[in-house]
Amino acid sequence: MKASDQIPQVGILVSTNLDWGRRIVKGILAYANKVGPWHILVYPEMSANVDELPKGWKANGIIGRISSPELAKEITKLKLPVINVSDTPADGFSFPCVRTDDGAGTRMAAEYFIQRGFRNLAYVGPSHIDNPVWYGNAFKEALAEHGLRCEMYFVKGHNDSETARLTEWLHALPKPVGILSWGHGSGRMVVDCCMEAGIPVPHDISVLSGSYDDLLSFACFPSLSGLLIPTEQIGYKAAQLLHEKLEGRNVPNETIYLPPQGIAERLSSNTLAVEDPKLIKVVKFLRDHAYESITMNDVLKEVPMARRSLERRFYQVFGRSPADEIRRLRIDKARQLLAETDLPMQEIAEACGFATYNYLTHVFKKSTGTTPRDYRKSIRIC
Repeated sequence: MKASDQIPQVGILVSTNLDWGRRIVKGILAYANKVGPWHILVYPEMSANVDELPKGWKANGIIGRISSPELAKEITKLKLPVINVSDTPADGFSFPCVRTDDGAGTRMAAEYFIQRGFRNLAYVGPSHIDNPVWYGNAFKEALAEHGLRCEMYFVKGHNDSETARLTEWLHALPKPVGILSWGHGSGRMVVDCCMEAGIPVPHDISVLSGSYDDLLSFACFPSLSGLLIPTEQIGYKAAQLLHEKLEGRNVPNETIYLPPQGIAERLSSNTLAVEDPKLIKVVKFLRDHAYESITMNDVLKEVPMARRSLERRFYQVFGRSPADEIRRLRIDKARQLLAETDLPMQEIAEACGFATYNYLTHVFKKSTGTTPRDYRKSIRIC
């Protein structure tokens, strides 16, 4: 037998035209480089919606975005190990699946807007597929848990009449309002309508996309904020499961959900829905100095007022105390540094305003349910 015959031939049925697909492949390659060698079959010209196998297909296993029944039926006939990475799996077919935890994402979006003082919230997404409709309803339910309502708009096409209807709906919303969009396309549509109608973004309408694309975000003005989908982690986990199947181990036909990693805040949502000028000054001071050794006395020096009055007004608007806000900002920065850097734990602790790594660990675990080291392991693919 040739040496090449012993190398797994792994077929990737994912379009690499967009950032999502490229990052899925990147995660797969990270795992393959760890356990390989694997011979990866990637088709750059593949469309976003894969409906059939490429001609001359030969593979020992498949990782794919299997959404169409036609493709699922074709793959089933091959009787190969398969892992699905689609967020809209084909009905009636059972493959192990790895995808984003959209429920966790909508709760994260709800908390993001609430933490910035928004009480008027809305959702915009397409109506022609089920998942965006489910996503909007999940966002609505997450807000209802906080006693807040959510206006809903489902886009039925991309034409002048649809743009006019969306613009009219945006004009009618009470301001300021925070809008969650299904993805970048819907978010861009909202921003474009606001620009044409002269509605200030983010002052009157704050826009957050359900996903983030670094390139396309800055092609939009204001640049578009979005949830950081764990795409590379999905690819990495899918490759790990496929490896287990290739080795003959049992992998249940279940779905593994990975939560978003956080929010990339850009100009489209960088605002506060707060009218109280003193609270605005307090929040700005906290954002600028949260990673220093500040106390409530430092806050009161910057914004002179009675401590009890400040804490009461802050809690009424944001649902937490200034001390809670400092802790939230520090933990958010710790998450970012753990995910994006290789800094030692003590340096991360100091950069986030904690004197020691042990104290960071105590606060981090209390806030997130996991330690900084375990969080870094779960969020990094290598």
